[in-house]
Amino acid sequence: MEARMKKPGVVIPDAMAAIGALNKAIKQGDVPPRTLDLVHLRASQINGCSVCVGSAAKGKKDGETDERLFTLVAWRDAPFFTDAERAALALT
Repeated sequence: MEARMKKPGVVIPDAMAAIGALNKAIKQGDVPPRTLDLVHLRASQINGCSVCVGSAAKGKKDGETDERLFTLVAWRDAPFFTDAERAALALT
């Protein structure tokens, strides 16, 4: 299968600036960084963004466990997530 777009983030000229602004705004809330990282990774899995999924290594550096990273795709059945994280993942 061939990619439809080589670099989706740069197809729209202002897209990266908007994504950066959104990420900055998200971090100003009260959601714990680990939860934000899980939500970002899960959204990336759903959207099929290999670059973003590859950034899961950041979670590992921030103390995320292998069990949680490996079972995120099946978070509903995995016992490793808190109720708050499950709520955030459900919204994702």
